[in-house]
Amino acid sequence: MSRSIYWKITIPFTLLVLLSMGILGFYMIDSVRNIQVDHLRSHLVKEAKLVADASLPSFLDASRHDSLDAVAKTLGREIDARVTIIAQDGTVLGDTEENPLTMENHSTRPEVIDALASGVGESTRYSTTVGRTMIYVAVPVASQGRVLGIARVALSLATVESAVNSATTTIAWAMVIATLLVIILTAVIARMITRPVRQITKAAEGIASGKLAQQIKIKTNDEIGRLGHTFNEMSLSLKKMMTTIDDERSKLSTVLSSLTDGIVMTDPEGSIVLANPAAERLFNFNEAKAKGQPLIKVVHDYEIDEVLKKCLRTSREQTAQLDSSTGRFLRVIAVPLLAGKLSGVLLLFQDLTEMRNLQTMRREFVGNISHELRTPLAAIKAIVDTLQDGAIDDKQAARDFINKVDVEVDGMTQMVAELTELSRIETGRIKLELEPVNLNLLVKEAITRLSPQAERHKVALLTELSSDLPFVQADKERIQQVMLNIIHNAIKFTPSGGKVVISTEQSRESVIAKVSDTGIGISKEDLPHIFERFFKADKSRSNSGTGIGLAIAKHTVQAHGGNIWAQSEESKGSTFSFSLPL
Repeated sequence: MSRSIYWKITIPFTLLVLLSMGILGFYMIDSVRNIQVDHLRSHLVKEAKLVADASLPSFLDASRHDSLDAVAKTLGREIDARVTIIAQDGTVLGDTEENPLTMENHSTRPEVIDALASGVGESTRYSTTVGRTMIYVAVPVASQGRVLGIARVALSLATVESAVNSATTTIAWAMVIATLLVIILTAVIARMITRPVRQITKAAEGIASGKLAQQIKIKTNDEIGRLGHTFNEMSLSLKKMMTTIDDERSKLSTVLSSLTDGIVMTDPEGSIVLANPAAERLFNFNEAKAKGQPLIKVVHDYEIDEVLKKCLRTSREQTAQLDSSTGRFLRVIAVPLLAGKLSGVLLLFQDLTEMRNLQTMRREFVGNISHELRTPLAAIKAIVDTLQDGAIDDKQAARDFINKVDVEVDGMTQMVAELTELSRIETGRIKLELEPVNLNLLVKEAITRLSPQAERHKVALLTELSSDLPFVQADKERIQQVMLNIIHNAIKFTPSGGKVVISTEQSRESVIAKVSDTGIGISKEDLPHIFERFFKADKSRSNSGTGIGLAIAKHTVQAHGGNIWAQSEESKGSTFSFSLPL
């Protein structure tokens, strides 16, 4: 509290008032004492002259010198003062208090000497005779210019001190009251002066705590009033500025949040300053905890750290493509932030994993298609060569060869049809012919069509169908194709003696079909990719087929608003399920 401007004003003014009042009181008391002493001295001079006049007849008549002691005692009682009558040689002739015969010669007394020299003598000293401080005034007793003796009047200063003490008490009380009034007035004025400062301070603290647009009431037009007006204007400007900054920050946050590419900003030392959600997901970290940490401690990838260091070292843009520690294939672009000097680096992380996987799958697809086409085309070419070499003349052989050509052409036609269907589904150009469909009927039809194949593979087809399964709106032909595709795969990859179980059930919002087999299963590495276009899990699938059947099934189900998924474990079989909304 003592550090506030209020006390910085009040305390010095209070001390100044106390000092001023003390000096003034001392001066007034000293003045009162001097006035009292001067008044007493003047009074004593008059009385001394009266004593001189009264004692003059006794001095003129030598026979009456003995009566001077009586005169001194009589006059002393009348004027209530000590009266001393002294001869010219200093001999005491009469005294109010003492016997003149026992008193010492007074010729050396200062007041006596001064009286003989100048006509009036005055002295203040402690009297050993009466035991008090006395003021002595002496005047000569003269006749026709001839000095006959000295008349001295003395009075104790106790009277003066009593008057001075009374005046001092009065002055002291007056000064105390005046001092208190001045201190109170000073405190009130200081509070009035500092009130706007306190308001400004409180408003500034509010701004510091985040409560912007603080305003204070201004009632004066002085310097503090102008300071208050300036503060109000500054507060409004700060509010507008912070609003603008918040808007820009919100826009930047929205842009950064919507970016699918990871963004990380570092300072000149390589520590993280900012990161967007995409970067957090890519490297599995939290921005709040990562701020201030070196990049290498957050991404745990020395190749990315090398890109950053090279950018910081050269102040030039750096680009690299690498396999990150997260298992993703990334393109890293490091851009130096230059504002007169290097202030940091902006790192852009583009996840090219899907693109690389797509390129890989396309290459594999081209290889698979080439293989699938090469085999039937080679067979057809061999049949044509055989027919040209004379087999055409053998009608039975020619008919067999033509039938084989027909089978190969049908296989290639089916392959082209699947590719065309996948292309149409992916581009959204298919039109669903929706109608009420009961999945139980589709299961039964699929089993009827695939029973011969199951018998050839010695695989049992079993059903567990819900008895009260509701109808769903679906394209019957396309959902039938999905069902056939999944059951066909289950039969194909289930060893002899195994079984395939097709079941249906109802959930709260959809109907679900499941195809479970006791086949060879799918590895954990391949399971997340089995519905990808062009993908073939070579380790658990035969080399035949194009790898797009399940991709077609996935897009078909999703076009109906449903979902498709798989559960599998190597050597323990697989379960493929899909749902259609009610």
